[in-house]
Amino acid sequence: MRTFDKTSLPEKVLLTGSDCFHLVLDKHAHIHHAGSNVMRIVFYFNTRLSVANIKKTLGNSPLIYWLCNVKLLKGLFFAKPRWRYKDKGNEMVINEYHHAVLNEIPEIILQRDIPLDGNQFVEADLVYYPGNKTSFILSWNHILMDGRGIGMLVQHLNELSSGHSNQQIKQLFPAREKKTGLFRYIKNMYTIKKFIEKSSKAPIASIARKNSESTVAFKNRIIHFTAEETNRINEQAFQNGARFGANLYYLSCSAHAVNNINKQRKKAGVMWIPVPYDGRLKGSLGPVISNTVAFLFYRVPVTAFASVKQTVTCFSTQMTEQIKDKMPQKYSILLNMMRHIPLRLYYFLVNRSGKGSFASFLYSSTGETFNNIKTLFGETVSGLTIFPSPTFPPGLTFSFLKHREALNINIAYSPDIVNYEELNWIELDLKNILLGKS
Repeated sequence: MRTFDKTSLPEKVLLTGSDCFHLVLDKHAHIHHAGSNVMRIVFYFNTRLSVANIKKTLGNSPLIYWLCNVKLLKGLFFAKPRWRYKDKGNEMVINEYHHAVLNEIPEIILQRDIPLDGNQFVEADLVYYPGNKTSFILSWNHILMDGRGIGMLVQHLNELSSGHSNQQIKQLFPAREKKTGLFRYIKNMYTIKKFIEKSSKAPIASIARKNSESTVAFKNRIIHFTAEETNRINEQAFQNGARFGANLYYLSCSAHAVNNINKQRKKAGVMWIPVPYDGRLKGSLGPVISNTVAFLFYRVPVTAFASVKQTVTCFSTQMTEQIKDKMPQKYSILLNMMRHIPLRLYYFLVNRSGKGSFASFLYSSTGETFNNIKTLFGETVSGLTIFPSPTFPPGLTFSFLKHREALNINIAYSPDIVNYEELNWIELDLKNILLGKS
């Protein structure tokens, strides 16, 4: 028996500007045969989960039900794209697998697409391992939610499991948008255009190889640190000038690892790195549906690679200036305006400016979003990681996540961009730099 009123679910949800940018990324991924713009979160358990218990929790979630019964309307001419909900009675399907290698996710799951013309945009998998251990994988097309959104969805499911969910349905979805005047749209467009052109001015050194195409599926390499090692990394971050959390230190160390590979290839130079910036208010519990992420844009000159501390200072200075100038908010206004542009034209404009590559490399961090998650479906979560969506080019993404005070990094890479030997070097180099050993 359902515990929510289906008639209170919104029949229409407009895509945000950030959602529409992910439409562009989805198109980009398919053009380069890199799969779809799909994200996955994996929860590991030292117990055997009950399918019936999972289905009961998911079946009582208005969010899950809505997600299983929506269709994407891209909009004709200059209409805004939107999700349209229709009560078709679709339920979440849970695929079950038995796998011999502990904590390994079967390739059939990792390589499965979630196309925009499909019936559902969110999927669940349950993998059983020897010794009654289990992993639960939730996959979704990135157009639906960002990383913070999926964190709030997990919180919502935990509240349902405990029987203490008091959140109103309308709080889970985007509120009505504030209108922006045409003059402000145009002013912001020129401000952002000028800023990005200056920030990304060629030549830019990218991990991507010239004229390369994606011929094989993306792969992943996960680096695990203990809580003690993570504490040491935090100390290194502070000593190197990261005064407001370790995020800029993570980014700086990643940039050094990529720069060292570019040095080996004799192509080191200035880097350009757009980094996601969460537009939600701190402590906010919504919305869950839609992406609210803008970007901070970092240009890293060669001189900033003299030391990790100098790189942190380079990032910190630019971050402070951009936040002071409200650049993320202005960029969000630009993205909202771009919703009126047909997807083909939108893709042409975005792709042309970067000449096919969106960055020197890609980086994201979930911060503290998942650090304190201890249970799911009433069972203790022993481990957690995120598989970022593949973007080719550049074909290399570092995704940082902390759970129970222990850091892990998921490196998503294209073997056409980073070969096996280079990947091993990146892993070793990144570990040593983060821990202050090099």
